[in-house]
Amino acid sequence: MRAANLTISIPYLGCDKNCPYCVSKMTGYPKPNSGKLRRNIDKTKTLARAAQVTNVMITGKGEPCLNWNTLLDIIEKFQEWPVELQTNGLLLSKHLDKVNTLAIYGLDVVAISIDKIEQFTHFKDLFKRIQDVGMTSRVTLNVTNMIPRTATFNYFISICKQHKIDQFLLRNIVAPTHAQVSDYTKWIEANTSQEHYDKLVGEMNVCLDKFGVFLRETEFGMKIYDYRGVSITRSDYCIQDSSTVNNLRSLILMDDGHVYTNWYSKASRLF
Repeated sequence: MRAANLTISIPYLGCDKNCPYCVSKMTGYPKPNSGKLRRNIDKTKTLARAAQVTNVMITGKGEPCLNWNTLLDIIEKFQEWPVELQTNGLLLSKHLDKVNTLAIYGLDVVAISIDKIEQFTHFKDLFKRIQDVGMTSRVTLNVTNMIPRTATFNYFISICKQHKIDQFLLRNIVAPTHAQVSDYTKWIEANTSQEHYDKLVGEMNVCLDKFGVFLRETEFGMKIYDYRGVSITRSDYCIQDSSTVNNLRSLILMDDGHVYTNWYSKASRLF
């Protein structure tokens, strides 16, 4: 069994942003068990090495920065790998000193989810602080109707250049295949458009064909390019829906301390 990465879900202590397309609310909340999670760290690391994991991604069913001490503990324990944090950026933008602490504990990449253009300006000091401490910044642009259709791919790259953002990920917001109908799936259906996402992807492809430099391709087909000094890629879906036995997108250390291969299937638990 091989896995591209190890994803760690920090035990839930709430969220300070109420995203109407929240994937976590569509895949359920296991009962948090910080004690079991810590006890299973050594087993998880052994499995990750055997699966030839190349990086660790820290996320959560809520905002991982709200469970601050556990977050720091996990970063420190997994710092032998490149470690990335997925965050909405709200707490870090209010307490920039915490960015310094993350760097000291061994974090490498801060990936900030953005769904409105004005958030680029709101987080400008956060982007600068990430750069100042030597970490890598990534913006994940979640494409919904909250992003104006008049905004072009080159417009977003210009903003990335302005704020010295290192990496830009264009993400399609779709409900997981097995998600039950809910207010969140209904919101996605009413407020996203494949045409909108495809427009930005089309603009991106034109730009990359002319001036992009191909860098590498992941095992799951995500192609990484250098475009005007910014690392560019896209994700056509939000989470791993399926995989083959020998080619997992992620091993997932969940809030309950167990390791899974699928976000929404209890039957995928390994231990």
